[in-house]
Amino acid sequence: MTSFDLTEPDSTYELHADVETYHQGGTWYTRRCDSPEPFASGASRLRLIAIGVEVARWNGLRHVIRDPDGTIAEINTYLTGPYPSRAPTGHQRVRG
Repeated sequence: MTSFDLTEPDSTYELHADVETYHQGGTWYTRRCDSPEPFASGASRLRLIAIGVEVARWNGLRHVIRDPDGTIAEINTYLTGPYPSRAPTGHQRVRG
């Protein structure tokens, strides 16, 4: 796991995350937080969130979902194993 220093509007704290789905320049992206390059991109927010969920679920990682303005909307935690659950083991709705 890596620490990811937020440089967006909620930069008052440091977030420990592994997979992030975010919006930039009219496109949605999903990436591992230890890489500056996204592994998926596209116009559909739901599709990119689903991709991020699957990667987090396969690897037992946390998934951070950001709103288009950069604020964190959700943080979900997944456990790995031979039959990982599709539901997060931890869920934090940050806004809303």
